Amino acid sequence: MQLPNRAATLALFVAAMAGLGSAQEWTEAVVVQKFLGQSPQARETRARVAITAAETRGRTLYANPSVNYSREGAGRTEFFQAEQILPLTGRLKFLRQAGAAMVRATEADGAFSLWQARSGLRQAFYRLLAAQQSESLYAGGLKDIENVIRVLAEREREGEGSKFDRLRTERERAELLAELALLRAASALERGQLLAFLPEGTGIPTVSGQIEAPPLVLNATELTQRALSLREDYRAEQRRLEQYQLEQRAAERLRFPEPILNAGLKRADVGQRGIANGPVVGITIPLPLFNKGQSEVARYSAEQERTSARLDVLARQIRAAVDGAIQAFAIRQRARDEYRSQLAETGPELVRIATVAYQEGEIGILQLLDAYRVQRQAQLRMLEIQAAVKESQIELERVVGEEFGR
Repeated sequence: MQLPNRAATLALFVAAMAGLGSAQEWTEAVVVQKFLGQSPQARETRARVAITAAETRGRTLYANPSVNYSREGAGRTEFFQAEQILPLTGRLKFLRQAGAAMVRATEADGAFSLWQARSGLRQAFYRLLAAQQSESLYAGGLKDIENVIRVLAEREREGEGSKFDRLRTERERAELLAELALLRAASALERGQLLAFLPEGTGIPTVSGQIEAPPLVLNATELTQRALSLREDYRAEQRRLEQYQLEQRAAERLRFPEPILNAGLKRADVGQRGIANGPVVGITIPLPLFNKGQSEVARYSAEQERTSARLDVLARQIRAAVDGAIQAFAIRQRARDEYRSQLAETGPELVRIATVAYQEGEIGILQLLDAYRVQRQAQLRMLEIQAAVKESQIELERVVGEEFGR
């Protein structure tokens, strides 16, 4: 049973390594570029801005002229007239400015949606990278155990080793194989989460990069101010406030009438002299007695109040989110540095001492396997903390609205 087990283990190990190495490796920059260039979220954002721009243009067009022809039977009188509203109140100018602000608000909304999705994409990328590195750590531990089994099998054949030691080490190998299989399943799930952000038909990637987050010295007040100036959702509310102010000014112009100019040609039967032609000019002035735009003015005044309140709420949320993200990042960064310093003192040295002690007969196989296990768990814990620090960094960048060091 020993040789088939070892053959199966080596086959699984080779397959795992081949699966990791054969696929094309994608970095974070490549994944983000694919997302921004081909994602349906980006297309939807562009279409939304185009729709808003078209709607605002329709509100600011001049009224269409009208043409009228009439004929009077008595005396044969004909009128050929054209009619046009004269936009003399300046209302269209404010509507155009309000439309431009509305388009900018829609662009900011789309940019914020893309930023949120991009942050989720980056977190999925580093979760997959951490899962792959966990696989590599277990694969390395499996290789170490295989080497121990090989030495124990040779000693057993020579009559110098214990069958119990070999069997106990093979049991450890079985545990590692099971853990490695579960990790590969977890990597597949994380890969699916990443592919959800990418275009349909994208191949399953093997990602590569540095999961280590750089040390950052952060100032909460400075980052909060940067967030208030960079966050696209905050900018969108500011643009909406500007839009409603302009809409109100346009609504106030409804109390001033816009005259309607009539001009044309009159043809009339003048008796013995035949038919005479002459110009016709008229002007119509609507009287704003009932609708002076008071309802629109009240509406846009209330919209400004609501938008101003949303800005206050959003500013408080941003400040709280920045403070929380900074604290979480600082705590995890401190934990990473402390744990790394402890590992540097007791990491590889522990395995080396245990190996020498086992070879000299001072400890048994259980103590040796425990040393390997403790070292592997420490490496996995270090990787877990590094991944947590990176996730905190991405979350902080998400709430601030920009990537650090870019």
